[in-house]
Amino acid sequence: MLEKDICIGDIFRLGDAVIQITQGRIPCSTITKRTNNPSLLKRMVQTGYTGYLCRVLEDGIVRKDSVITLLESHPKQVSILYGNEIYFHRTKDIEGIKRVLDVHELANEWRETLVNRLNKLTTLV
Repeated sequence: MLEKDICIGDIFRLGDAVIQITQGRIPCSTITKRTNNPSLLKRMVQTGYTGYLCRVLEDGIVRKDSVITLLESHPKQVSILYGNEIYFHRTKDIEGIKRVLDVHELANEWRETLVNRLNKLTTLV
């Protein structure tokens, strides 16, 4: 389940639970501390392979051998990898920011950051 194949808003069954992808993960220094690899954090951001976060739509039991199954692909098809590219590298890409913001299921944390960026960029134009 690579970031290039998973889209913001996709819905999965994980064990008995139902989850929805909401944003790419923003790596922090904990990864460096745990792995003792100082270049890992930078490399994750460079590649866009950061992992991703989700919200729980339906509670359920999840075990280590639980199966994950795609229930619904989001129609906007904004991949996590694309979102990471806009969020981390193409911070002044107005059309890219709008495309990510057009996914209503986007997590509030990212939405607020991207709305602020968009407002600053469009105020300058």
